[in-house]
Amino acid sequence: MYKIFSVKLLFEHISLSDTLSNKIYEETINIIRAAKIEDVDPLVKAHYKDVTYKNIFGEETTIKLVMILDVFELVDDIEETLEFVEVYSQHIIVDEEVTIE
Repeated sequence: MYKIFSVKLLFEHISLSDTLSNKIYEETINIIRAAKIEDVDPLVKAHYKDVTYKNIFGEETTIKLVMILDVFELVDDIEETLEFVEVYSQHIIVDEEVTIE
């Protein structure tokens, strides 16, 4: 039986041109099915290979998976519906009181 995981990934977009070299980072959250949490890492690395293409400026751009930032097992049943299903949750622990304004 498969479990469903929300996987937060960091990608690096590298574009090289004659005048400018830049990097853009992209954070994504993807849903992945795996038998257990230990299977997520090899599945992600097998699926997300480096991709190189020409961007709209004609520059070679490469997208690389940098790292898996977090893995979260979904507890909601998404087989039934996708409305209001929690895909990712992170708890932030702070040492001092914080107010939201």
